[in-house]
Amino acid sequence: MRKSRVTTTDGLPEVGPWDKEKLERLRKYLTAYTKIMSRQTWAKGYVYIDAFAGAGRSVVRSSGSADLISQIFATAQTVRSNDDARQVLNGSPRVALEIEPPFTDYVFLERDPARVATLQALSQEYVGTRRIFIRSEDCNSYLAKTITKLDWKKWRGVVFLDPFGMQVPWKTIEALAQTGAIEVFLNFPVGMSIQRLLRRDASFTAKQREKLDSYFGDPSWFDVVYPRSAGLFGAVQEKAEGSARRLVEWYCERLKKAFGHVSNTYLVSNSHGGHLYFLVFAGPNKTGAAIASSVLRGGIKEAIPRRRH
Repeated sequence: MRKSRVTTTDGLPEVGPWDKEKLERLRKYLTAYTKIMSRQTWAKGYVYIDAFAGAGRSVVRSSGSADLISQIFATAQTVRSNDDARQVLNGSPRVALEIEPPFTDYVFLERDPARVATLQALSQEYVGTRRIFIRSEDCNSYLAKTITKLDWKKWRGVVFLDPFGMQVPWKTIEALAQTGAIEVFLNFPVGMSIQRLLRRDASFTAKQREKLDSYFGDPSWFDVVYPRSAGLFGAVQEKAEGSARRLVEWYCERLKKAFGHVSNTYLVSNSHGGHLYFLVFAGPNKTGAAIASSVLRGGIKEAIPRRRH
């Protein structure tokens, strides 16, 4: 879920109502994934890694469309605090833990001590039924270590990458892809973070360019956003109209080249229609991408696509 920096008086983070759409799609994909993997007798295990796990629950900010929201995500609850009705939403750790059949292993990564404590309490609810590991460390360093430890000929995994912004550089994405066994369900924060750094006049400091180059893993993002065009005094580079969509398409092509298969994207917008981020799946399996594309299109009862005749 969106790991909000705003918290309520009882320590739960606040999120926007749009988070429910993302979590419902995550739930559908993970449910399809474990149903398939549970039938693979060759697999030693399959792990779910939540790279920005949060507190496990959050409070949805008030919205005029509460009735519609409650229909979208059935696991939301309503509680009362200080005489105000609040909607409490199960976050990605709880969503993953509730899935049947379960993953063989769960890893929740979280840096905030209070949220780590909440996750530890959550793990106690599943003692004896789920294998849960909670780590308070940077996701990039943890994933780098995990990739080298497991035998990916016998293991499979899903990594949920839902950061505040641009905390996951391309080198991490590329390392996950190189296992040939990990699928990623990720948030591409084009509206929340990336666009804020992309100046209209294409003027950047060396440090700014370095940050963007590290995130994208390729300096050619610059030409995607700022294509050359003829001007009165020669060639000029200005931010292109529709640069966000151009950048998403370019990034997805990079994901496809790295992993092999990429899903449709799903745009998540705020209550005012402002673009926040795109959800996208990437993985080594064609079936996984087809399932994810169905999930991200929405409006389906089952995630697993029907066989075509």
